[in-house]
Amino acid sequence: MNAQLQHVLTDESGLLADSAREQLCIQEVIRLHHDSLIKFLRRRLRIADDADDIAQETYIRMMKYEGSREIKSPSAMLFRIAVNVANDSGRAALARCAADHLEIENVHLVSEQPSAERALLAEQHLDLVLDVIEDLPPKCKQVFLLSRVRGMTYPEIAEHCGISVKMVEKQISRAVAACLRKVGGREGITS
Repeated sequence: MNAQLQHVLTDESGLLADSAREQLCIQEVIRLHHDSLIKFLRRRLRIADDADDIAQETYIRMMKYEGSREIKSPSAMLFRIAVNVANDSGRAALARCAADHLEIENVHLVSEQPSAERALLAEQHLDLVLDVIEDLPPKCKQVFLLSRVRGMTYPEIAEHCGISVKMVEKQISRAVAACLRKVGGREGITS
């Protein structure tokens, strides 16, 4: 081959023409550019820790070019693929985030607080029950309050008041019946 023909086959930068270019070795490209690719991705990404994942996906996509003689600049190709993978990842994250959003019309809002109407009704019921308790006979009132307010068991109340457990049961039943008569059948009143 004469000198002019050789000059035509190569360019000024020393890259060989397509037919004489070396086969692409992805492992070599990764070895040479891994650190700089990771630094580049960490600067580009919102979450720097994603750089390793993006680089891994970049290497996987780059593998399809293994042995190719078509790529003039493997490093430029590597970085272009990395940018594309980062963009794809960002779009996927936005799509996942958008899928998590609901229109306000489709959201059933539940409050732990009762409505004003229910709060007023409960207050009225409580006033009625307190009136009933106040009007109970003294022993019945004492037994009922020990049970409901102090949380004592029937045997504890019996011992405290010096009465039998059976008498405690009767006094509780009497107090509950009086409350039900006063607010009978209304919501929220249970024995």
